[in-house]
Amino acid sequence: MDSHKNYIIVTALADEAEELEQFAPLVHTGIGKVNACIKLYEAILKYQPELVINYGTAGGITDLVGLHKIAHFVQVDMDVRGLNFPRGITPLMNEKLPIKNGLVLGTGDSFITNADKQLEGLGIEIDLVDMEAYALKKVCEHHTINFEAYKFISDNANESAGEDWSNAVKNGTHLFADVLNKNYGISSIKKAKL
Repeated sequence: MDSHKNYIIVTALADEAEELEQFAPLVHTGIGKVNACIKLYEAILKYQPELVINYGTAGGITDLVGLHKIAHFVQVDMDVRGLNFPRGITPLMNEKLPIKNGLVLGTGDSFITNADKQLEGLGIEIDLVDMEAYALKKVCEHHTINFEAYKFISDNANESAGEDWSNAVKNGTHLFADVLNKNYGISSIKKAKL
């Protein structure tokens, strides 16, 4: 069981979170990095968690299926190559692309339907993509709060991604609920509200 019992769960959409309210307070951010930052910042002020766990769907770039814990996060739509900064790096922030050791999630405000074209020029292999996790991680780093993310592969980030995502958006929730039950238990924040 994880030692961080004081946690909240963050998802982009309520559709991704059925079954999860029994474990911890749920925060639904809406889609995209800006919405993710605003809603998580508000939730941190309200709940004062020690751990934020992000759960959601993601498009698979490599041959992945099922639910996965993420090791590294890259902001794939940060592209300042015109000023000689590597794609995925925010200028003047002392950032580096991670050394790949585990799954790499690329976050951007564009829904990926052609990974070769939309992720061209990144200096690291991206395994899956979403639209919020990198931003959530940055907010947690700012507040010195632990952050973990689990993603369910809902589509293959290709031309049928929109339809595939719509059909699969709810499919991984029970798998994530099993992870919570086994590894985290009920958040002390949730227990305090009962």
